Amino acid sequence: MTKMIFKLIGICCILTGCFSNQTGNEPVNVNDRVRLVTENENKLTLEKVTAALKTEGIDMFEEKLNNDWVLNNVNANRFSVSRLTVKEVYKEYISVYIFNSETDRKEGLDDFNHQKEMYDMQIPNIYEYKNVLILYWHHETVDHSKNAKFNKPIEMAIQKI
Repeated sequence: MTKMIFKLIGICCILTGCFSNQTGNEPVNVNDRVRLVTENENKLTLEKVTAALKTEGIDMFEEKLNNDWVLNNVNANRFSVSRLTVKEVYKEYISVYIFNSETDRKEGLDDFNHQKEMYDMQIPNIYEYKNVLILYWHHETVDHSKNAKFNKPIEMAIQKI
């Protein structure tokens, strides 16, 4: 009886050993999987950015403009952030650029700095985080740009992303 049990256990071990790698799947390098997950976690989406801005109390209204800046071959997602009132005749805008990587974002900012040299223009407040570049087009002077209406909420939103 005990010999029969040992024989059955031996057969089971042999069979599981022979068929253990018959799943049809190729082995996966764990380091590759970790790298892909990390890259996806570090990459922000427009939905994440707009949700963070909205949680800081910024009402955003999508604007379709054909003449917005194209930076490093990326088009902006432009939003007006203020409703027109008697005191505010001109809208303020936020342009959100979602790049494929932080390197592309840095090249996009370089592109912006190069393009703006050709114009005498208002300089927006610039916010950078991971693969996102945000340009806040406000109505303050250069000296008072830190006092712009949505400066602090944008900074807070970026810290919470």
